[in-house]
Order: sequence, then C-alpha cells, then structure tokens
Amino acid sequence: MTNEYACFFDSADHRRLEDMSQPPAMPSLELCLLLRAARETGALEALMTTAETPTDLASETDLSERAAETLVDVLEAEGFLEDVVGAYEPTNRSLGFLAKADVRSIGSLPTTLDRLDRGLETDWLLTDDRPTETDTERRNRLGRAAAADEATTRALVTAAIRVAPEARRVLEVGGAPGRRAVEFARRGVDVTLYGDPEAVTDSRAILAGEPVAVLEGAVVDGFDLIVAVDQLSCLGPAANETLVDAAADALEPGGWLVVAERLEGPPATRVAVETLLETTAGRVYPTDRYREWFERAGLERWTVESVPGTAYVVLAGRRSLA
Repeated sequence: MTNEYACFFDSADHRRLEDMSQPPAMPSLELCLLLRAARETGALEALMTTAETPTDLASETDLSERAAETLVDVLEAEGFLEDVVGAYEPTNRSLGFLAKADVRSIGSLPTTLDRLDRGLETDWLLTDDRPTETDTERRNRLGRAAAADEATTRALVTAAIRVAPEARRVLEVGGAPGRRAVEFARRGVDVTLYGDPEAVTDSRAILAGEPVAVLEGAVVDGFDLIVAVDQLSCLGPAANETLVDAAADALEPGGWLVVAERLEGPPATRVAVETLLETTAGRVYPTDRYREWFERAGLERWTVESVPGTAYVVLAGRRSLA
C-alpha cells in the first residue's frame, strides 16, 4: 500500500487503510475466490465489456467451457449479470468493476479482492515492507469507504460534536472520500478536509457542491475541533506522537482532538489483521497508549466513550485554555 499522505503532520511513517465504518457484509469465501480468479484470468473484464455468452467468454479467454458456463451461472445468480434476450449484461452490482471515476459506484467488493490478492502471499508475515498501492487500488479503497454505513457516519459525527458542541471550525484528518466532512458541513460547521491530494481528487464527486474546504500543504492552526477516524491504528508509535503533537499545536486554546478507533472485540481483530497486511507499522493500541500520547502533547480533560450503535470508541483531549 502507498502512503496515504505525502505530508502527514511531517511524519514519514503513515501507511494506512481506508476509513471502514462498519463495511457491508462480506461475500462468501467461495464467491471471493471465484471473482478473484475471474479477475486474474481476464474473464471478469471480458464479461464486463465484450463477452455476452459463456461461449464468447471461453473464446476470448483461456477458460474452459465448463468454467465459463459455471462462472456466468454464478455471477447471474449473485446479481452481477442479467440475461437480456440471450445476452448477459452487467448489472449495477458490477459497477465497481467497470467505473472508477466516481468512487461512490465502486462499493466494497473490489477492495476485498485486492486484500485477498495480498493475503494469499506470505511476505506480509515476514517483513514490514508493503507493495506500493496502485491508482486502481486507491480508488477501490475509497470506494469501500464511500459505501460505509450511513448510520455509522452520522454517529461518529454526532459523537465528535458532543465532545465539542461549541466548535465552529473543524479539521478532519484523512477523511477521504469526505462523507463525514460533508455530514459536518450539513450540521452548520466550517469543515476542512486534509489528506493525500490524490485521494482528495478521487473524492471530488462526493465533495462537489458541498461547503467543504480542502487543505493542501502544511496544516495551519486555529481549529476548534480536529477529528481523526481510523488513523492512529495505522501508524507506528513515533508517527502517532508526531500526529498528536501537531494536532495539539493546530488547536485553538480550549479546542479538542477527537480520535475514533475500534479497540475491542471482532472489529479490533479485523483491524489488527488489516493493519498487519496493509501498513508498515500500524496495530491496535491499548487505551492507555492513546492517553500517553495525548498527555505528552499537553492535552487535558482526557475522555473515552463508546459511540452508540457502532464498534467505535472516541478518545478525546482538550488543549489548555492557558
């Protein structure tokens, strides 16, 4: 995976996975394996573009007739293809394999296949080096984030606002593709999105027409509230110290830093595996580690609260009024 930010509060150790707010239910392992094989052999691209029948598919690829027929039957049964007068055409569920310009049309499945590709190798358990994320993988990752549960998005924004109800100037760190930033803006706050320029560019369809500012270059100060969701679990300890220190400096006196992570149960297990698979140094940290970083940065009034209806915990600290 590539670094999410070219400059993340001047930290070089910042590989991350995407925002994952309760992703949709995982397809069966069998279906994922079949789709991955279809993608690797070019069969999936053929079905999305030129092949209209199993015979066409077999002639355009190296698939056997039996494999072509089975693949088409399964994809029709799973809603990826539909029979239109004897010719199979992609359905809306296949948009993620066709369109990449608007991340809202991608969904979560392409990133699931990307992870399956990497997970079938063994090097990720032998070294902390990770392959560079391709443009397609980045857009797939943002597509998964764009497909996140709407209720979770609203709950996270609500939780942050409850910590700092008087906040009027909000910075979200690493919030591409911008769904939470849009939710903040719709609640009447002045919100700025900060992240990797390529990821922000890929988010333009979501941000179009919305009153969300995009911050490029160094982070400025003067924010009442800084929010980071699924960020610190993707960084190493030194990078997290740098992030929290810089966030504290960017806050107005009395301003709050709010971090949201999944720290317990099956969601934390999933995060632990994904950070090992996709990041150079990320991991699930205990709550006391977050408190240590906050206190070192001079943040006070430490609070930890669960976000109702989600797997998230909000960890918050306030910059001193002095």
